[in-house]
Amino acid sequence: MVARKECLVLIVDADPSWCGRISEHLMERQYKTALAQNSLQAIEMIGHLHPQVIVCDLDLPGNDATSVLENASRGPFPIPAIMTTARLTYESPEIASALKKGAFDCLIKPFTVELLTRKIEQTIQVDTQAHEHGLLNDFSVFFNRISSLNATSDPETLLDISFDYFIQISGADSATLHLFNREKNTWRKVREKSDTACAADDAALDDIINEMTGTDLPVLEERKKIELKTHDIDETAAPTTSLMAVPLRTGNEIRGIVVLQRSGRRAPFSQDNLQAAEIVALQVGNALINAHLYETVNRKLLELQIVSSYSEKLMGMVDKYDVIRALFETTVRHFEVDFIGFLIVQRRTHEFLYWSRYAVDEKVLEEFGSETIAVFNRAAETGARRRRNVYHAVKLDGQPGDPMRLPSLVFRYVVPLCWEDLRFGAVFFGAVAEPDQASGKLALLSSIVGQTRIALTNTKLYGDMKENYIRTIKALAIAVDAKDTYTHGHSENVMNIAEEIARELSIDEKTIGSIRDAGLLHDIGKIGIPGYILNKPGPLTYEEFNGIMKTHSTLGANIVRDVPFLRDLHKLILYHHEHYDGKGYPEGLKGEQIPMGARILHVADAFEAMTSNRPYRNSLGRTEAIRRLIEGSGKQFDPSIIAAFLQLAGRKNWLTDHAAGTALPLTP
Repeated sequence: MVARKECLVLIVDADPSWCGRISEHLMERQYKTALAQNSLQAIEMIGHLHPQVIVCDLDLPGNDATSVLENASRGPFPIPAIMTTARLTYESPEIASALKKGAFDCLIKPFTVELLTRKIEQTIQVDTQAHEHGLLNDFSVFFNRISSLNATSDPETLLDISFDYFIQISGADSATLHLFNREKNTWRKVREKSDTACAADDAALDDIINEMTGTDLPVLEERKKIELKTHDIDETAAPTTSLMAVPLRTGNEIRGIVVLQRSGRRAPFSQDNLQAAEIVALQVGNALINAHLYETVNRKLLELQIVSSYSEKLMGMVDKYDVIRALFETTVRHFEVDFIGFLIVQRRTHEFLYWSRYAVDEKVLEEFGSETIAVFNRAAETGARRRRNVYHAVKLDGQPGDPMRLPSLVFRYVVPLCWEDLRFGAVFFGAVAEPDQASGKLALLSSIVGQTRIALTNTKLYGDMKENYIRTIKALAIAVDAKDTYTHGHSENVMNIAEEIARELSIDEKTIGSIRDAGLLHDIGKIGIPGYILNKPGPLTYEEFNGIMKTHSTLGANIVRDVPFLRDLHKLILYHHEHYDGKGYPEGLKGEQIPMGARILHVADAFEAMTSNRPYRNSLGRTEAIRRLIEGSGKQFDPSIIAAFLQLAGRKNWLTDHAAGTALPLTP
């Protein structure tokens, strides 16, 4: 290899100040330099000075860089050229064209002198080896093809091309390519060509890799491939195989190793073969780091796009269940997860919402719930109890699941949602296999959870505003109770019964929340009904009932209609006195025309009213009230809701009137 003090570098660039600075830096590193500001000067210097390396600006006026490159490639000993540019990218066709015409490499300005020096040294090394050994008549063409690897950005394509290069230049019968995973500190076989006559087994390959990483040197040797002829080992008959292993470097770091082998039927590898493989390895090592950087940048851009899109999706969401569903959908779309759980810590009952790719039983859910609560307790310094968990599955579009039990999760990641004074809960992520690039995926998951935290904070603020408003409305409801002493606590009872009926029907949590709020406020319109009508001890007259009392549902609906976070309650309050057969009020809606929530409220309201004392009568008792509900099924009430109510009544032991000693059936 030519020593630095004997190496002349011709620098060709239209900018004399840039040429001067590069020349000074190279001379400090003991290189000789010559400067040219145009193609004519450069071509003349090539003919007279015969430089070892050319550093030429690809952006010379008039596309003159092409003529410099053509002159450098003439003759039996082409001069390697490193092209530079400030206006192109590695994917530009001009760079690809220059590489095809013989350029060793292309550097994008600005670049460091250290990078240029390293490229020059690589150029000299490759050129010296080509001169000394004369590997092939067309080695310069082949060398140009190797250099083009620096413009390859796809890692898999790069590995395919590199592996083929190694086999072609060495004439190997068997080959393996191994890459080092720094994250897991392990070696991984990524490419293989196998010939049973000479291929080394995995144990032998491990020995070779350990030897090379220990010595940091290439391996060239001949080996006996032992075969059992009888019970004895016939070593004289054992064929000899030739083996060569070369490291793929980036700087002083070994990123990969290629192991090449020839069978005993062919001549063993020579030092020339080893040096040729090292030439390829130098270029492949540099190309690998370029591809890795390109892949890293693209991955980061994709991650930013995912977080940005998710953040936009969350904008405007004011319901925590919508936020949690958005988290589940985004996670399933972009991550290799098989289970997601979301713990919502509450005063009475903790909710554990989950999605699973597989069917899961109660025992598995309890295990994941316990693990999630444990992480939450450590982060929040609280004592949330496992027995207070209620589990609800979240169904996502396009994820039908698999009818098998959930395998054990290799990957588990729990993120507590605790910040400032808010102790919201925790998120559980699980997968049956360890994800690729786990640390990067965890960082991205944490970013997604961070956006979720912000959205949940907003829902909390919105919920507080809504709660404050509901308290104001509830104060009006209390005012109604003050006007009608017989209905004290009626609205809250209706709210609780309606919620339990909705759960029997497996209605989603968001709708249940609306039904609860509507149950609390369903009679708010009675604030506009005169007290003498509300407390009248006898039946109302036709005018009192139809002209005044019936207006309370419309009055109540109008109170909540223009409040943004109560708008969903408008139709539930308006239609909670509509009958299934169309004979109710205020609009005489029928069957499915009546909102589901309003039909549920109608049943809950009727049951609570019949079992309470009123000015004009005493409580009918649960048995009689339920009998009348059954009698009105299909007429006044929706049969499906009556059926759900009866299931609830059976669980609460409402179907038996212990005083009368009678029992009612579970079906209407």
